[in-house]
Amino acid sequence: MNTRLSRQKGIIVLLFLGWFVSSIDRMFINIAILPIGKELDMDAATFGIVLSIFYLGYTLMQIPGGMLADRYGSKYAIIGTILVFSLFAGLSGVAWSVTSLLVIRFFFGLGEGAFPGAATKLMSENVSPEKRSSAQSVLLVAIVLGGFVASIAGAYFITQLGWRNVYICLGIMGGIIALLYTLFLRSDKTDHSEIKQQEGEVSITSLLKSPSMWKIMASLFGLYTAIWGLNSWVPSYLMNVRKLNLLDTGIYSSLPAIAGMIGYLVGGWLVDKVFVNRERLLIIFGNLLSAICIFVMFNVEYLTMTILFQNMAAFFLQIAYMGILAVPLKLLPSTIMGSAFGMINTGANLAAFITPAVMGALIQLFNGSYYIAFCYLIVGTILSLIMGLLLGNVRNDFVQSHDGSKTA
Repeated sequence: MNTRLSRQKGIIVLLFLGWFVSSIDRMFINIAILPIGKELDMDAATFGIVLSIFYLGYTLMQIPGGMLADRYGSKYAIIGTILVFSLFAGLSGVAWSVTSLLVIRFFFGLGEGAFPGAATKLMSENVSPEKRSSAQSVLLVAIVLGGFVASIAGAYFITQLGWRNVYICLGIMGGIIALLYTLFLRSDKTDHSEIKQQEGEVSITSLLKSPSMWKIMASLFGLYTAIWGLNSWVPSYLMNVRKLNLLDTGIYSSLPAIAGMIGYLVGGWLVDKVFVNRERLLIIFGNLLSAICIFVMFNVEYLTMTILFQNMAAFFLQIAYMGILAVPLKLLPSTIMGSAFGMINTGANLAAFITPAVMGALIQLFNGSYYIAFCYLIVGTILSLIMGLLLGNVRNDFVQSHDGSKTA
């Protein structure tokens, strides 16, 4: 038991580092886009396309990346994806035009797209179903922490080194993380029969036919419309509308990351301890409260109130996210977790691809006004809330007996 516990802790540490670095690489563009846009002479619509193109590649690789992890093992999938996205992070620093930047960021997204499924599969292979939401919430903190560091440290290092050199450093850092995985993550030959006995059997075909899976994907699409809309366009809003400088923008933009980290941890605890089998209540109320906060944040006069309600929105959005994520984490077996998480993440990252470009187009269409663009985010939370309301007995869709017949 002690050996297994030590292995779990070691894997969680490695996964935390991997999520952290991938998040920094992914989120740094939200700050770097400001000097990049000035250097490459971008308008608002081009801003949105550059922010979005990464997520086209990222979304396209979700399901194939998860399937590769299921077939060839999570270790090799994780190391491979870190090496690829680190390479293109470094290449981002040598982009010489908007076109070259778009191509690099597309392949950057393809490289990073396999990581979530592989990482979630590795976690699920080593953590029992009833503890997975809490474990995943800890790992998700790494994502928000990476966004926090990207905002604060990114703004500082851009002023000191320039955005090109920062990207090159990020590529080198990713290579170091890949080396750590190679040295310390063993190929999994451990007997996980105790965990497998708790999981039951689910086929990929049954997931594709499951109404609940499609509702979860749609709910995440709506939720991520709000999350990535705020992440990608609030820095620009603070500079262009609130007239903050780059460094202050980085500081204020980093604060929702702290609220999000708290939301992840609180949400993970709630779904494992309080809302067991009632996860959709978190989906409903998390989205409702975040919609209210988003509406208030861009309708108040004072900057402090805008920042306050932005942080509250970030907290409630992550509460809702943990409610959505808890359902597949608890009910799906580790044998197909890579593919399943890739499917789920496809809905989320399709929104991450679409939203920045849509907001950029709306801002340009309405002569620089952010009002309609932020209303678009509220529509996303309403969609997520409705999908939460429509979720019924998910277990009947997911869990199958060993002979392939469904069980209640």
